[in-house]
Amino acid sequence: MDKGQRKKAIQHKLVDMGETVNSWSNKNGLHQRIVADLIDGKLKGTRGIALETRRKMEAVFGNLFDE
Repeated sequence: MDKGQRKKAIQHKLVDMGETVNSWSNKNGLHQRIVADLIDGKLKGTRGIALETRRKMEAVFGNLFDE
């Protein structure tokens, strides 16, 4: 999934939940910059906090990241 598709999929789910990326991040105790960088493809989310964030995002939004 490329960056545009990822953003669109996340945006559709967030609209249904009545949230923004930042408000969703805060409610789930995630760092907003890491979430944004994962969405933009600047981070892969393979280690540490980025991996934990990626797993939480995939639990809510489905498989967003191609291996």
